[in-house]
Amino acid sequence: MIHSDAVEDYLKAIYVLQEKDGLAKTGALARQLGITAGSVTEMIKRMAGTSPRMITYRQHHGVTLTDRGRQAAIAIIRRHRLLETFLQQVLGLGWEAVHEEAETLEHHLSERLINAIDRHLAYPRFDPHGEPIPDPSGHMSPPAGEPLTTFDDHTAFRIVRVDPSIDGMLDYLDELKIGLGTAGILVCHAPFGGPITLRVTNGDSDRETAIGREIAGRIYVEPAQ
Repeated sequence: MIHSDAVEDYLKAIYVLQEKDGLAKTGALARQLGITAGSVTEMIKRMAGTSPRMITYRQHHGVTLTDRGRQAAIAIIRRHRLLETFLQQVLGLGWEAVHEEAETLEHHLSERLINAIDRHLAYPRFDPHGEPIPDPSGHMSPPAGEPLTTFDDHTAFRIVRVDPSIDGMLDYLDELKIGLGTAGILVCHAPFGGPITLRVTNGDSDRETAIGREIAGRIYVEPAQ
């Protein structure tokens, strides 16, 4: 019997990678989950052999979710994002803390309680990181924005979504006073894979700051007028 918390973590990670790349490769899953590729392969093989089937696995190719697995993954994501929203709006936790706490709590809440939280929050559509929240039937808005790294120099932007998957990244962005709704201009991309320089607007002041491309690739923006 596979521990259900671990299965849920895998289903959620596979969903995220499949939405991005069409499937989840074991190496990408290992990076997403912070464990070794060998451990991922062993777990995936075990999951592929259980009933009901949640995943389809082809060696040296990758993993995809079955219809049942996709439904389960979306339900986990709904719990996670509603928890994050509750922890921020009701308890006042910061956006790094809500992600960490929801990672633990998401495995232990009933559907009844999650639906009650949804109702209490007046059915929010997005979590504190700008990620869409699935409704009870599994429908959700498409993710907003494109990675900051895909925009040209001198582009004006507004941040609409942040991927919280790197530990400590959200606290780092807080130190830089960068968050959802932050407006600015992409000044330049340093050559040879160097950092990206931004001019960020906060109130009446503008300031320049440089961020690495790994983080910039997890900041999603829309062009600003």
